[in-house]
Amino acid sequence: MYIIIVFMQIKQININDKTYTLHIAYQANETLRKSFNAMTFDFWEFTFEPYYLSGYWDDSCLIFSLFEEETIVAHTTLSLFHTHTPEKQLFLGQLGTVMTAPTHTKQGLSRFLMEYIFDAYRDQLDGYFLFANETVLDFYPKFGFVAVPEFQASKKFQKQPSAHEIRRLNLTNDSDLQLFQHYLKHGQTACRFDTRSYGLAHFYCYANADFGFADSIYVIPELETLLLAQQEEDNLLIYQVYYLNENQVDKAFNALATESTTQITLGYTPTTGDYVFHPYREEDLTLFVTSSLLPYFTAQQTMIPLLSHT
Repeated sequence: MYIIIVFMQIKQININDKTYTLHIAYQANETLRKSFNAMTFDFWEFTFEPYYLSGYWDDSCLIFSLFEEETIVAHTTLSLFHTHTPEKQLFLGQLGTVMTAPTHTKQGLSRFLMEYIFDAYRDQLDGYFLFANETVLDFYPKFGFVAVPEFQASKKFQKQPSAHEIRRLNLTNDSDLQLFQHYLKHGQTACRFDTRSYGLAHFYCYANADFGFADSIYVIPELETLLLAQQEEDNLLIYQVYYLNENQVDKAFNALATESTTQITLGYTPTTGDYVFHPYREEDLTLFVTSSLLPYFTAQQTMIPLLSHT
């Protein structure tokens, strides 16, 4: 298993006869982090500040930014995943929160950051993926990325009697947080393309309560199963499930479902089950992958787990 440990780095970079400072893994620098958060909010309407303050920002989330003095002008985040598939284990990178200041577009800054990352991790990663909006669909194929479809699993459902105790976790409670972390570290998933991330799980479920997942964490002690799920009218959306020993996820789904639940929809690709698959696309985003990952999306119906998006 590869482990990448990155310390804060500072480099002077010349691009098209202009000098910039490349800062890598600089989140501990409050001044630079403030500039980064301001840009992130302008582009995406959230910041990484709660994630930093949570203490769970780890080496699986690496930030690469070009600055002019203390002002950020371009950025790319590299998220790392030890990915389990039925065929093999992969070490993957996801490129996300790609941003360029409006005053610095079309100057090759995003290209530089992408090529820098590819060169830095050339012999360490098995492939990359990213999500692109409609404005940049022609950009990523220049770097060998290919657009692939995603498919989401769902099935019709009728609740059966269940006596299993269900408890919703409150991660502001230390014992609940520790239980959540125990499942993240030791639990298994029934996911065919398992891009689990300890740090990213805290980003969504602990650091950023406004994202809505902090109130969507349930444990069923008798089944030794933890679920991240939300009931949406008659549909129970299961974002992820972790079990410690025996795979009893169908019993867990039934226990969590309400009398009004008529459909189960998964936010990941299951390894088994009588699911049907439908084309899936999040808003205007298209999934791009490097060539090494193509078989996982063209030879079978797959989606990137929803809680792995950056």
